[in-house]
Amino acid sequence: MDLRQLRYFVAVAERGSISVAAQAVHIAQPALTRQIQALEEELGTALFERTTRGASLTDAGKQLLTDANRLLDDAAAAKERTQRAGRGEIGHLSIGLPAIQFASPMIAKVLRSYRQEVPGASVTLRHHVSDAQLSLLSSGQLDAGFLLFKPLDDPAFEGVSAYSEKILLAYPVGWQWQRGKPKVLRDLNNEEFIWLPRNAAPTFHDKLIHYFFNAGFIPKTSVHGVDAASMLTLVEAGMGCTVLPESARRHASETVAFMEISDLDIKLNWELVWRAANRSSVLRRFIDIVTSHMTAQDHCSV
Repeated sequence: MDLRQLRYFVAVAERGSISVAAQAVHIAQPALTRQIQALEEELGTALFERTTRGASLTDAGKQLLTDANRLLDDAAAAKERTQRAGRGEIGHLSIGLPAIQFASPMIAKVLRSYRQEVPGASVTLRHHVSDAQLSLLSSGQLDAGFLLFKPLDDPAFEGVSAYSEKILLAYPVGWQWQRGKPKVLRDLNNEEFIWLPRNAAPTFHDKLIHYFFNAGFIPKTSVHGVDAASMLTLVEAGMGCTVLPESARRHASETVAFMEISDLDIKLNWELVWRAANRSSVLRRFIDIVTSHMTAQDHCSV
């Protein structure tokens, strides 16, 4: 018993006539008769009572009609779900977000567009630093993540640019600078500097401290935060200055000022990164939306 036979059976049952049903399903009447007979032989019971007026259902036929309609509806729904999954319209995504709680609004715009375009997909968001995201991507616990420092020349990962932002010096309003307002990084020597412990974000810590060293700046740190949000809170508390992504400015209170330092010309280049082996259709749809947002952003900046 296959779906084709069930469709033929339903056509005859609903029309009460093999000849009329044959026209409806575009099959020759003798062929349709053979299909119904084969179905009755397989089930071991008569499904129709044939009369000069047509074909009426037996009790067995009435039961099969109820079940056949349900099976055909389920098959049609399964086909639709399969096609939608193939187009990336349903499924689930686990997405990593920067540990910086006040990340770029571009991510929110992407997620909003994704929800509007793919309402049938569900999303789980998890905040992690880049190093942790890469580990979770490798193990399959994340489908993709917005992160810094994708490993270079590693075929296990693929990525597309998401957004960029500058790093600024954040300091308490009214801060008493020992040698006047800083112009270059080395002017921050001997100032109270709020810093991030290496185990919180090893790659970011090492890259930034190397940059500081080359600029002649050795941070004097007595206060540490655990992430950018806590470091901003410490600046608001007047405990020192630090460097933060430009996006922190939108969340800072009036007690915090920001300024550019001439040789602090680092840009944080965020990427959406995923495992190259992950060929999920729902992930591909998300990547396409991120890419389209970046293309639109590039056009606006021209």
